[in-house]
Amino acid sequence: MAAYPKAQYKRVGARTPLRRGGFVVLGIVLVLVGVMALAFPLLAALSFNLAVGLMLLAGGIAALVHAFRVHGWQGRAVQIVLGVLYLLGGLVFLANPFAGLLALTLALGAFFAADGIAPMLMGAQIRPQRGWGLFLVSGLVSLVLGVLVLLGLPGGWSIALLGVVAGLNMVLTGAAFLACTGMPPPRVRP
Repeated sequence: MAAYPKAQYKRVGARTPLRRGGFVVLGIVLVLVGVMALAFPLLAALSFNLAVGLMLLAGGIAALVHAFRVHGWQGRAVQIVLGVLYLLGGLVFLANPFAGLLALTLALGAFFAADGIAPMLMGAQIRPQRGWGLFLVSGLVSLVLGVLVLLGLPGGWSIALLGVVAGLNMVLTGAAFLACTGMPPPRVRP
């Protein structure tokens, strides 16, 4: 029977020291990228569209290559269909950016609405720690902005708002991570 040092066992409720470097880097990167998205909202939205189109193309190519390399697999036909769908989706996003933006706006509006719940839960879970309120605010803003994007789809204005929503979400989340370190978040001037 091996003896284990007591340092391996943790008391329930014991606090472990935070390594602040990762929090600081993540917070600063999120704030900077968020500010860039706020400064150029349509460019941010088109960048998302381009990234999604390229990912769909890459996924479609990978699925088709795999499907044609494995012989005798029962799921081969379904994988070929999925690979073709990925390719077609990627081509739609790249060939017609505004149709892709409409689909992306719908998906990201739903994502931001759902994404608002996780930071609120995290803020409630870490409540005694520094910065818990910013996680709560970040989640609430994300939830509200996601709902606004979804409600604005029929009028078309939410496509332009997509970059603003992404930028606000990143700035607030980055500020929350910086607050966890005790470091004041950088001041952002619009």
